[in-house]
Amino acid sequence: MSDLTKSRILAFLAVFCWFLLFYTQTNIIIVASCLAFLTYPLFKIIYSKFNMWVSVGIYYFILFLVIIIPLTLIAILVTPQAINGYNTLLLWIDNGLQVPEAYQELLNNIYNWLMTIPGVQSSTAEITTLLKKTIGQFIQILLTGSLNFAGNTINIAMQIFLIIFLSGLAVVYAPTCRKIAIRVSTLPEECIDRFIIALQHAVRSIFLGIFFVAFIQGVLTGIGFFIFGVKDAAFWGLIAIICAVIPIVGTALIWVPVAITTWVNGSFYGALGIVIWGIVIVAGADNFLRPYCLKTGIKTSIIVLFFSIICSIITFGPIGLLLGPILVAFGVQAVEESDYLLSRYNNSNKK
Repeated sequence: MSDLTKSRILAFLAVFCWFLLFYTQTNIIIVASCLAFLTYPLFKIIYSKFNMWVSVGIYYFILFLVIIIPLTLIAILVTPQAINGYNTLLLWIDNGLQVPEAYQELLNNIYNWLMTIPGVQSSTAEITTLLKKTIGQFIQILLTGSLNFAGNTINIAMQIFLIIFLSGLAVVYAPTCRKIAIRVSTLPEECIDRFIIALQHAVRSIFLGIFFVAFIQGVLTGIGFFIFGVKDAAFWGLIAIICAVIPIVGTALIWVPVAITTWVNGSFYGALGIVIWGIVIVAGADNFLRPYCLKTGIKTSIIVLFFSIICSIITFGPIGLLLGPILVAFGVQAVEESDYLLSRYNNSNKK
């Protein structure tokens, strides 16, 4: 057995050991790796001016400022409104999820209108029953998810800490990871370097195109609610940030029900203003910023990226928001490297 083969076996063994160590925390590893790809250029700048330990300390301090402090400020600002909303949900659960009288009146009016349409009378009752059942299931899922989210706050905080720690570990050992990737894949160094650059661009586009745009949409949603007099606007703006990452529907999951509630409560112009704000300002920001941010870092069409996100979410769950575009970027780069190696092989044979 040659020394080259032995080297590859040991590199595979190193990868296998790390896999056994972290395979139960796949989602955290993916997020931490993406954060490391995103912040590695910053670490290199810091490391060029200080020694390793000082550089790592500065790196963690910057991540703390960028991640923990904004989350803390958001929690401080939103917590009072979130408590009010949480207590309202608990009271609603205790009352058996009863529909408010204003909503019940609206549903009755819609039902009476459907009964006046020829040919619809026979199926109206069945449609109404199915609709109420679907709405009830959706409400229960939404409430269960909200209560679980509130109950897992400590677990979320620990996961954030672990992500920050692992991202620092990744940037410190980035040269070692690159060396192992070269030995395991046997690809030329320039190919591995181009893969790294492609993944860095992809991760940057994902954070800008998905999470930063979602933050902008949530802020705009909260501002719109505040303008049109919606109670607890900051809390609903935070929920809109979470919903904004969902393809197709996005923040409409928040501002459409809020607009309907405002209309049912007697403010037609307020509801109309919320709808116009949601379509023109919130959705407009999404339609303009998201395609631009995603397209600039991943060499494929926005349609391919859009469907890759949907398919990845269906397959992998919420982590598919990251995995979908990353897999597309990796696949596109793999095709380019395949063409490059084939071209180099053909040129060497011609000589």
